[in-house]
Amino acid sequence: MGTQFKLEIPEYSERSSQLIADAHALYQEIGCDESTLPGGAFGSDKPISLVFAGQYSAGKSTILKALTGFDIATGHEITTEEARAYDWHGVQVVDTPGIGTGRRPEHDEISYKAIADADLLVYVVTYQGFDELIAQDFRELLIDRDKAGEMVLVVNKMKDADSGNIPEQRAIISRDLAKVTDPFTPDQLRTVFVDALAYLKSNEIADEKPERAKRLLEQSNFAELIDTLNAFVEQRGMAARLTTPLYQLLDSLDAALQDQKVSCGDEDVDALEEQLYRERSIIANAMHDIEATVRQIYTTTALDIREEGRKLADAIAECTSESDAEDLVKKSYNHVDSLAEDCGARINKSIQNRYDKCKDSLDEFYASEFSQDLRIRLEAKQQAGNPIVSKILQPDLIAQGSGKVVSSTIGTDAAAAGLRAFSGSKAHQLVLDIGHFFGHSFKPWEAVKWAKGINVAGKVLGVFGVALSIGLQAKDDYDSEKRQREMRANRDSVRASFNKAADALEEQCSTGLRKLLKESEVFQPRIDAINKQLDEIRELRRSKSAACDKLIEAIKSCQELIEEIHKAFPA
Repeated sequence: MGTQFKLEIPEYSERSSQLIADAHALYQEIGCDESTLPGGAFGSDKPISLVFAGQYSAGKSTILKALTGFDIATGHEITTEEARAYDWHGVQVVDTPGIGTGRRPEHDEISYKAIADADLLVYVVTYQGFDELIAQDFRELLIDRDKAGEMVLVVNKMKDADSGNIPEQRAIISRDLAKVTDPFTPDQLRTVFVDALAYLKSNEIADEKPERAKRLLEQSNFAELIDTLNAFVEQRGMAARLTTPLYQLLDSLDAALQDQKVSCGDEDVDALEEQLYRERSIIANAMHDIEATVRQIYTTTALDIREEGRKLADAIAECTSESDAEDLVKKSYNHVDSLAEDCGARINKSIQNRYDKCKDSLDEFYASEFSQDLRIRLEAKQQAGNPIVSKILQPDLIAQGSGKVVSSTIGTDAAAAGLRAFSGSKAHQLVLDIGHFFGHSFKPWEAVKWAKGINVAGKVLGVFGVALSIGLQAKDDYDSEKRQREMRANRDSVRASFNKAADALEEQCSTGLRKLLKESEVFQPRIDAINKQLDEIRELRRSKSAACDKLIEAIKSCQELIEEIHKAFPA
């Protein structure tokens, strides 16, 4: 068998689907209601789409065949007449006709429709690079359709290049590619150099000629392609679509366990378990709401910044004086400044509002008759020396975890510390410093120094000092062709700078969100403490039915897969 590289999304999707299928079978076995289980492996009815497009006969179908193992027709002629979608472990991979064939204009229309609907785009050319026609179509996608942020550029058939698929040859090809990809560099478009046929051949001869197969595998460079696609998926935030149904599955399994469990012999311990489930649900819902809201805010703002760059680039081309251009640039700078400040304020407000709701919900829950009565009963049993209650209410389990979210006051009596988690009325002692996680400035151009770096035909546009190299002379007094060249350079440079600012804002906000939810002491420690305590309660049950054992095993498998996905695709 040859070496196989795997895209992580399909692998996780398949495993998630299997967990859900196993849960359905288990529910049928033990008589649980299957309607509470998620319907599929993704949080959306629409699967992730990975569209392969580009030059005809560049080897798109061959790459798909090598990537998926599907028996896809390949050859030197145009083999793909329509956009063909393949279900690959829950991911929709789409093969399209070649763009810019010149013979079949309807193929372009088919391809562009598939591209418009794609989550991710893999654009394929050969080692020979772009001809005039395909370069025009590529730049339409790159610039006019603003697909740079959704694109991986793949250079195929590298084995046929003069020096093969080696760094020196890649550097030569990259210089030619850069003429078409400008204002983006090939590296910014995640360019990967591969040879799909070499990869397929390496698999064919792996058993008979292992050394030859190894050399072909290295020449194929498919390992880098898979790594690039996985990183691409991560950047696009696709992991959340995998974990959402897993969280739904976890909730369903937890509820089923409550219905099926054999009591440990203490009704108050059972009540404590219910208490912990409710608390975890409140905190987890707050985390989910914060993540969804914040991501929507900064993603929308980034789109607005990119749009402002496109508008400014087009407007500068129509200017007839330097002062007009300066006024436009100042206006755009001020608008983007306003967008960024508004983004920061909205993120701040949305997090604080949802955080306050979380604290209020916890205060209300801890002050409820259920929680208060439970606390009193557990405290009495603990003082009486009940071994089960004392084991569960260890200070390192319950007391530490709730401290950050509900800020419970821990007294000197360590034995009773955990009981104070139910006291309530302490939540508002904790001050959430949002700026600590997101940075006190939401001005991404400060990080990338974009205001100092917009190059317009050889000169720099400063925030309040605009200089255009051509001086915007009267068209009759200046070479029109040279003027058009310089104005194209102006537009490309402006677009690239605003795109860079949008990227910086997304990176800043994404990093802050991850730190707040996963690395700070605000939410996750209490979730971890609750899970630890629930595990402790389960372990203390002396008699477990076969159904409980299977449900607990399913819960652990689900938790492990969620953790694995989070590690593979950090927020």
